[in-house]
Amino acid sequence: MRVVFFGYGELGGVALTGLLAEHEVPLVVTHPVDFSGLGEPDVLDRVQWHDLPVMLSAYGTEADLPDRIRAARPDLIVSTNWRTRLPAGLLSLAPLGALNVHDALLPKYSGFGAINWAIRNGETETGVTVHVMEPEFDTGPVVARTVVPIGPEITAGELYQQVTAQYVPTLSTAIRARAEGRTGTPQDPALRTFYHRIGPADVRIDWNQPSRKVYDLVRAQSDPYLNAWTTYEGEQVRIKVARLPETAHGGTPGRVIRRTEGGVAVGCGPVGEAGSHGLIVVTVQPPEGDEIPAAEYFKRMGTYLS
Repeated sequence: MRVVFFGYGELGGVALTGLLAEHEVPLVVTHPVDFSGLGEPDVLDRVQWHDLPVMLSAYGTEADLPDRIRAARPDLIVSTNWRTRLPAGLLSLAPLGALNVHDALLPKYSGFGAINWAIRNGETETGVTVHVMEPEFDTGPVVARTVVPIGPEITAGELYQQVTAQYVPTLSTAIRARAEGRTGTPQDPALRTFYHRIGPADVRIDWNQPSRKVYDLVRAQSDPYLNAWTTYEGEQVRIKVARLPETAHGGTPGRVIRRTEGGVAVGCGPVGEAGSHGLIVVTVQPPEGDEIPAAEYFKRMGTYLS
């Protein structure tokens, strides 16, 4: 099958590699490497390695793009991690239409940062969805999906690897389904949730939240993502690793209580609420310097994080 590919970043590179193993890719459309400051060369690296025809595009609005797609004579268009809304007119330029690969179980968690938001919200599963593309983000009938469980202690970095491993097999299943004429199952708009991109203000720790909520935020923002952070003596400190305590540590939210359990116990709130047993902060990264054990960084007990 001839597939025109729109994609960017590591996820785009993974999907493109899978497509090349089974199909002909007569045209790749990708963002410039430094698009939106992301700096992810994965798709272009594969383009150069396989000597593929390529077009750089920010928004898919170039006047000559439709003609470039028509000249490629695609049977299907596939999009993975394309960062902007594609013009509706492009989606019908292949006989089998266009498919998008998304890192969540649509219609929930459409938009951005699906893995991070799912962990942060305490979900027990996520996955990969391949759907027919429509003008709106992450809508259109679902052609294939794979469920990936979310363990209670898994980090976003670990879950990302598990989800990414399902991209190629799920996409392969969807392409076969389209070739056989299957149109997919419409999404229920009443179940749809859309999430925005995650920025620094979204990952500041609120120590008044229960322990579990704070812990879920920390693991949702593990490396390589933007880490959860707090302030200590006027400095912004990234919380790299934390865990729930074996022994409850009650007290004022944000108070650095004591060194214990391989880290430092910090109070979480609301005060006196069942289940608010504090958090063990294991490693941190100050604004200048490398990651260090929290027990070394926090010199004085009884101080406060905010």
